[in-house]
Amino acid sequence: MTNDLNRKLVLVLETIFLVFIFLDSLLLFISIFLPIRQGSYVNIAYFDLVTSILLLFGYLIQKHRTKSKEGYLKRNWNGIIAIIPFYFIGIIILNIDSISIILKILALVKIFTLLMAAHQLGKAVDRFVAQSKLVYGFAFFVIVLLVCSTTFFLLESGVNPEVSTYEDSLWYVIQTITTVGYGDVVPITQWGRLIGIIAMISAIGISSLLTAATTSSLMTKLREDREKLAKSSVGYIKEVEDKIDDLESKMAKEEKIRELEIDLKDMKSEVKEIKDILTTKIKKK
Repeated sequence: MTNDLNRKLVLVLETIFLVFIFLDSLLLFISIFLPIRQGSYVNIAYFDLVTSILLLFGYLIQKHRTKSKEGYLKRNWNGIIAIIPFYFIGIIILNIDSISIILKILALVKIFTLLMAAHQLGKAVDRFVAQSKLVYGFAFFVIVLLVCSTTFFLLESGVNPEVSTYEDSLWYVIQTITTVGYGDVVPITQWGRLIGIIAMISAIGISSLLTAATTSSLMTKLREDREKLAKSSVGYIKEVEDKIDDLESKMAKEEKIRELEIDLKDMKSEVKEIKDILTTKIKKK
């Protein structure tokens, strides 16, 4: 019970780490290659700082749990880079311009180290995702989100007054995929409407993939539980059979003992009769 609880706790913690790593990587990627508002760089810098703190916490936990602590930093050298909040240091502390090429290069390096950190810190989640096939639905969602939002921005910016930065395009695609549709951002061009249609149809595919993956995961879990129950039942029946055989063996021994006791009583009785006969004969003489 304790091992199962620890396993679930590790899965939850690793999921939290991976969510922050994914969001941080996505935000850093967007800030490098796509135009966003100046205030968004500050928000990304603070989010990157929170992610760096969580990663530091995660690596400390993993180092505490690992058996071979020596050479841990050497094996996980990328973790040192991943926990450095370049944007926070550059934009907030040093007041470097957010469009600085140096910051963008450092952010790109951090994205690669974050992906490596995700593999190192999310082993339990990797196993779960591999079993549940959720990776396909998740990958499809990310591809649709990035491709549609980028394409929509390229098509609508400069034409649509509601799409001045990439955040506007991203906001439109997210509310379209999730079928919320606030209506504050709407496409004007025909190609922009086509992107909206693609996002709507993709939402159906994403929902179907996630539902199928979840169903498959549940069915696999039920099958594993049945197999475990069948194995435990077979083991229990074997134990019962062994106990029955042991009791039969003991009963057989007890029956033999009873037979020996009866034979001994008969022999004692015969010996007594012979003794009485001999005593009678001796007295007659």
